[in-house]
Amino acid sequence: RPVLDAMRGAGLFRLFTPRALGGIETDPVTFAHVVEEVSRFDSAAGWAFQAGNTGAWWVSRMSPEGVAELYADGPDLLMAASFSPPQRAEEVSGGYRFTGRGPLASTIHDSQWLMMSAIVFDGDKPRMTPFGPEVIAVVIRTSEVDTIDTWDSLGMRGTDSNDVAANGVFVPKSRAFHLNPSDF
Repeated sequence: RPVLDAMRGAGLFRLFTPRALGGIETDPVTFAHVVEEVSRFDSAAGWAFQAGNTGAWWVSRMSPEGVAELYADGPDLLMAASFSPPQRAEEVSGGYRFTGRGPLASTIHDSQWLMMSAIVFDGDKPRMTPFGPEVIAVVIRTSEVDTIDTWDSLGMRGTDSNDVAANGVFVPKSRAFHLNPSDF
């Protein structure tokens, strides 16, 4: 935590945050150079730094309402994420009901938000698109999920990359976005 606090105090979690939200809005190449410098001193700090910053990049795909909610406490957004495998989401009024367990959610104990991926289901079947199953990302408050202590690592312990599990968590549409192949 002291290392994360020092990086936060130095403004390092603002690198991908837009200027309009109080961030630095740097480019990916500059960001990569800064990650390399931090990693020279401590590999776990470098990992936690890059993992925590990428939330701002993903949030750029959210609605303005969702962005405002995530940045309500200021520009230093630290977001954990667990992308694979995609979990299960069911569309409900105003959003999605999300259930699943994912690995390697780095900085989970120090993050207020968690992003996970999900396949949207209609009943027992995945909802299909021209590209395959409809896949979304959802952003959940870390207080709404269980953190499962699975991170027993040598050398990278400081990344806090534990498993997370959600059971029927409601996610408003403002905190969800599609992960379409055409977006990349």
